[in-house]
Order: sequence, then C-alpha cells, then structure tokens
Amino acid sequence: MLAKLKHFHRAASQLNLAQPSLSRSIQKMEERLGVKLLERNSKSVSLTPFGELVVRHGQKIIDDVDLLNKDIRSLNGLDAGDIIIGASPIPSNALLGPAVGNFIRLYPHINIDLIVESPSMLYDRLVNGALSMFVAETRATDFDKRDELSVIPLPEFEVQFFVRANHPLTEMAGITLQSLRQYPLAMPRSMPPSIQRQFGDLFDKDRHDFAGLVKFDQFQPIKTSMLSCDMVAITPELAVRQQLDDGSLVSLLVDDMAKLTANFSVVYLKGISLTPVSAGFVEFLVDSAHQREAQSSQSDRANLALT
Repeated sequence: MLAKLKHFHRAASQLNLAQPSLSRSIQKMEERLGVKLLERNSKSVSLTPFGELVVRHGQKIIDDVDLLNKDIRSLNGLDAGDIIIGASPIPSNALLGPAVGNFIRLYPHINIDLIVESPSMLYDRLVNGALSMFVAETRATDFDKRDELSVIPLPEFEVQFFVRANHPLTEMAGITLQSLRQYPLAMPRSMPPSIQRQFGDLFDKDRHDFAGLVKFDQFQPIKTSMLSCDMVAITPELAVRQQLDDGSLVSLLVDDMAKLTANFSVVYLKGISLTPVSAGFVEFLVDSAHQREAQSSQSDRANLALT
C-alpha cells in the first residue's frame, strides 16, 4: 500500500493503522533485511531498488498464500456448498448472526439458509429432513436426552432479570421476586414449564396483583420497549450484551432467585454425518460462541470492579 500511494499518512489510513505503527513496521522490515527500502522526504516516499524487489516478491508470496487457502478450503469442502440451519430467536440474533457474517466473509461461495422458529418447530423440521441442524436451548427442552439427536454444547449463558437504567428497582436494596410483582413483566414464550414453576405465580395473569405480562418470541422489540417504561424482562444475558455495555439496561440481583443458565447447543440427527461445509460451520460457530462467552466474563469482571 505504501508503494502504491507513496505517502505514509494516506497508506496508514487505507490500512486502518496509526502512522507511527506503519513507520515502525517498515523500519523493522528494513532492519531484518539489512537494506534500505524507501527514500523518504517531507512530502512523499519512493522505492529503492531493494524496495521494488521486495514488492515484487511480496506480491507473489501473498498470491501463493491466497492460493494455498483456496486449495485447503476446496479440499475441506468449504469452497462451495449449502447449509440449512435453524435457530430459536435468541441464539439466532446473539450467536448465529455474528458467526454467519464472519463465516460468509471468509467463505463467500457458501449459501446459508437460516430459519428462525421455536425449538419444537425446529425439531419437527430436523426429523423431516428440512434442516441440516439447529441451535436452541437443549437442557430445558430435553433435546440433550433424546436418543435420536446428537448435541454439541455451546457455552452456558446466565439468565437474569433486566431493567432500564434508572429503573425504580435499581434504587432498592435486597430485591426479591416479590419486588418484581408491581411491574409489567416480559418473558420468552418458549420458557419451559419446569423453569416457569420456579417463579411461583409471578407470570400468572390471574394473580390479584397482576401488573401486565408480555410474552415474546423475538427479544429485539422488547429491548426497545424497556427503555421507555418500567418493564422487567427475563432473558439470557447474551441477548442484552450490547445494552449492558452501553449502560442503557442493567441486570437485577434477585436474592431469592435460583441461578439459571441458558444451555444452547448445536443439534443434528444421530447417525447422519454432517457435510464438510456444515461441519466447518459448526466448528466456526463453537469458536465464535466461546469468544462471546469470554467477552461476557470480562464484562462481568469489569462491572464487578466498578461496583
């Protein structure tokens, strides 16, 4: 880039680098090769004969590396192909969305068909051959106990109650489930009955102190609603990572709430091998999920330090 533009500042901007970083990189290259690559003046730079030689060989090296990567992708079956993958709403937004974008950037010839539905509908599609695999909560749905399914676990993400910043509950000490009853609540429509029973009649619209309930499939509109009212929503922390980081939403520490985690997994039929492209995507997705879990842990430690 520097050889092309012949200007340090413009080259650094194109490379998204600070100009001193680019200068240090060039200096290290000159020191390693033991020759001067550039003639510098106050307005521009030009290549020495050694610099021209490095550019010619460097471009060949880059082309060879690109060709090597292409050959590896072809051998792995990742240079082309189709993936039909399903997901329940929360992992579709928080896990699959980022993973699909990065995967397609690396493998632009892959065709991905993403279907977002409830876990039960995803299961029906899978057994009927309409999906290669799907991502959903597997422990609460008992998918991890079904003999006909193979499950690849993803990292666990904690399930908590969340409210907008400056919500009245954020001023309270010793929040309990009883404290939440006077506010409108939001819960996933697919919350398993076994989990819902842990909250007693909190989500029961027939209780005498009922203050409103929203059941959601997609959490995105709920996040918008929470910013303009006193709604209290329960969801995996993964679904509100960005809002927690920017401070628009905060988590509630509820003293008498048992610890809950969302156990998302990749699910496919046992005895049916994934295609190379599907297996490659699963590996990519698992790595991406672990990176997001690590970011979550770092964020939690930062919030604890601030507290």
